[in-house]
Amino acid sequence: MKLVVAYIRTDYAAAVIHELYKAGVRGLTAYAVRGMSGEKSPFFYSKHPFEIDHLPDSLKLEVVCAEESIDKIVELIAQAARTGAAGDGIIMVQDVERVMKIRDIERA
Repeated sequence: MKLVVAYIRTDYAAAVIHELYKAGVRGLTAYAVRGMSGEKSPFFYSKHPFEIDHLPDSLKLEVVCAEESIDKIVELIAQAARTGAAGDGIIMVQDVERVMKIRDIERA
């Protein structure tokens, strides 16, 4: 199994989640986050650029899926979240060694 982690613009969250749902994804986790990456943004020119209030809002999505679904899920996220401008986000894929359903105490 794999874990797909995507940081996207908050404005595109609904579109991304809708596309994932249409593709059959029924489980995901979304977090409101703040952070910075390599691009330069106007907020860095303020008096206190590293205060948390000056970092841009983003959404972190996590989807655990089968290995054969990776390419489809990554492509859907990228297409639905892409504006073509700096700050569109990033997608990472990680290995998942073990999954256990707490309710049933069984491995998924």
